[in-house]
Amino acid sequence: MWRFSLLVSIWLPSGGGGGDTTKNTPSTDPTPPANVTLEQRNGLYYKPGSNTPFSGSLLHKHKNGSNSFEAAYTNGMKLLQRSWYTNGVPREEYRFHQGHIVVRRDWNHVGKLQTWRNLDLLAQEQFVRAAQFSANQPPDMQRAYLWFHIAAANGHLESSQLLKNQPKELTQQQAGEIKAEAERLLGLETKKK
Repeated sequence: MWRFSLLVSIWLPSGGGGGDTTKNTPSTDPTPPANVTLEQRNGLYYKPGSNTPFSGSLLHKHKNGSNSFEAAYTNGMKLLQRSWYTNGVPREEYRFHQGHIVVRRDWNHVGKLQTWRNLDLLAQEQFVRAAQFSANQPPDMQRAYLWFHIAAANGHLESSQLLKNQPKELTQQQAGEIKAEAERLLGLETKKK
């Protein structure tokens, strides 16, 4: 069985001694639009005044009528967020799974895909999440394997190395289904003919 507790204990800061480390760590959270019409409560999104988690889409437009911002939600959980420049070229795209960012993409004003400077931080967060699932008692190898795939797709080298050996707790079919789910969440699924 994979063991990551050593890796996690090395990477995770200890609880004692230090000050607030979040001030020096750049955020990987997406920036909400200025005119958002939903409220976030306890990690879920709601329409103002509603007690039912929101399912549906938000769409904002530029003054010229082209799309500016779109977000899709299910049961209060954000699944997708994207924005566009006024010329219609994509600007940013975030994909989420269970409240966590799976991938972020950025484009310049002419549509060239840019390298996000915090991608390594996001991939490290995903690796740690996967390691935590594998260290649970009992281990949740399906969720761990999913997040290792996501971290590897975002450039995390240790995750890529770990994926070379399938965990014995998973069948070949389970491993294939998890890989396909990771590709779907990343927006990499292949189109069927």
